[in-house]
Amino acid sequence: MQDYSFMTIEEIFLLQDALKKNKRQILKFILIGLTLVLIAAYVPQFFLKRRYSEEEIDATMFSYRNTWFWVWLLSFVLVLVFALIKVTDVRYFTIKKDLTLLQKGQIKVPLEHVYQGNNDMQTSFIVKQEGVRKRKRLFYWMRGRLDDFKSGQEVEIIYGRYSRIILNISKA
Repeated sequence: MQDYSFMTIEEIFLLQDALKKNKRQILKFILIGLTLVLIAAYVPQFFLKRRYSEEEIDATMFSYRNTWFWVWLLSFVLVLVFALIKVTDVRYFTIKKDLTLLQKGQIKVPLEHVYQGNNDMQTSFIVKQEGVRKRKRLFYWMRGRLDDFKSGQEVEIIYGRYSRIILNISKA
């Protein structure tokens, strides 16, 4: 059983900082998606205009006037943006929920795996929780690289209840 308590002001600021970083990541992915839309919309037209007449271009799958072209292109970009968000562990909505409910959890567990992510801007910890159901959980340190922790070490983690963003971590 885990204890949940209310966050302090410093912990709220840490979560707000993590939320800003996540918002920047999402905006970056949306800009990548919009850039891909522009490239995919204009490059085929450029090559088609060199070889075909306007009527032939309008009949192709790569025409601006073809509805299926836009459906395919926008669905591809939407899937790409969500895939990038999933791969990079963006926790935007769960951090917002933590900032609304202001609950934090505290556990004392051994580390199973430690790895760096997002260009060494984030350290992720996998722990195996004991209890009724043994399960592995992933926790995120959003303030850079942590090299002091190794697999097998017993740690005490204070984290946002829903986002599992680590507010404080120390060796037990």
